[in-house]
Amino acid sequence: MEDAIVFRMSAFSDQGGRKYMEDVVEIKIEYEPTQPTVEDDLKSQRHGGEDKADNPLTKQVETETQDSDGTAEAGPVSAVWVEDLTSEDNGKDGAPVSGEKVSNHTVNTQKSVAFFAVFDGHGGREAAHFAREHLWDLLKRQRGFWSRDPSEVCAALRKGFIACHHAMWKELPEWPKTITGLPSTSGTTASVIVIRGVHMYVAHVGDSAVVVGVRENDSDIRLQALEITQDHKPELPKEKERIERLGGSVMKKSGVNRVVWKRPRLTHNGPVRRSTVIDQIPFLAVARSLGDLWSYDFYSGEFVVSPEPDTMVLTLDPKRHRYIILGSDGLWNMMPPKNAVNMCYSHDKMVGPMGMSCACRLGSTALLFWKERMLRADNTTVIVLALHERDGPPIPLHRDEFVVDMATGVDRVPCPGTTYNT
Repeated sequence: MEDAIVFRMSAFSDQGGRKYMEDVVEIKIEYEPTQPTVEDDLKSQRHGGEDKADNPLTKQVETETQDSDGTAEAGPVSAVWVEDLTSEDNGKDGAPVSGEKVSNHTVNTQKSVAFFAVFDGHGGREAAHFAREHLWDLLKRQRGFWSRDPSEVCAALRKGFIACHHAMWKELPEWPKTITGLPSTSGTTASVIVIRGVHMYVAHVGDSAVVVGVRENDSDIRLQALEITQDHKPELPKEKERIERLGGSVMKKSGVNRVVWKRPRLTHNGPVRRSTVIDQIPFLAVARSLGDLWSYDFYSGEFVVSPEPDTMVLTLDPKRHRYIILGSDGLWNMMPPKNAVNMCYSHDKMVGPMGMSCACRLGSTALLFWKERMLRADNTTVIVLALHERDGPPIPLHRDEFVVDMATGVDRVPCPGTTYNT
């Protein structure tokens, strides 16, 4: 199919020198439904996977049970591949899950949709893990997500992010409290891309980033870096104006601009009144995120740290767009985007089949730069998609890579010893 792309994919995640691993990755490749899926807007706000009827695991178990009894009719199937690169799950094999019912909708086995996300947590891992587990399901439920109109898809992405954020509110009582006994301050950045056909939809909050390596001319020996996302820093005029309009403020701490947490003094007991002493704590170095429920402003009814993402759509051309890189700030704080895309480009030229993957090369180099600068390395997570022309030469695979043809789904090429193949 000419309207579907082919790419190699690799991923890397490392705790660095931090005490906790709060970066997580989500990768899913599914068949598209043949008919647009429209769900009730109220249903979209529910906790993803909480209700039995909407729980993919429950539906998978029910389907397997029915099939074993031989009493159920054959239904449409969804093929899903998920890779979790948290520190506690490293080394486990990702595997296709088949037999999952797609509620009342048939699927098109000639078209796939791919979801890639990097979540960089802060204040605890709860928000990042919640987003990994539920964001994709919530996005798919939004009205307009399966539309062919890019503006409707982008609107659905924004609604899905906000739905995920509000779903976290219901989970807040279950999350660990802070050392002072206050509700959790957990939050997460989110850089997400959804690939359908030749279109790449992007949604983003925080300071993780998405970068595309572009080769404008065949004679170019270096790639240009197209920065798809912009970090949501509190000092940006647009963000600072929004924060102050909601009654918030931005202050510097150790040379870094941070959103201020207006918190009642810890010795205070009882309801908050106008006379209550409020401590102003420079707290968060990003202006948008999922979670960070401490930032809710009761007067405006909005979150000072906004969950609403920037969205955009890019039409992919494998002749021009050679690499798509998603990374947490552990990568981008050490490596400019132009250096990253050209490192992938030169790496593929120099390293033969079964060598180190592009994602591993980028992540390992970033960690080395942290060490050379005698800094404690941040959690570092990278996903690299290397696009290929459909009629181009055979695709050489590095270690820990696999090929995805969006016309057919996941094509697993056996590579002994890798974590991506089963």
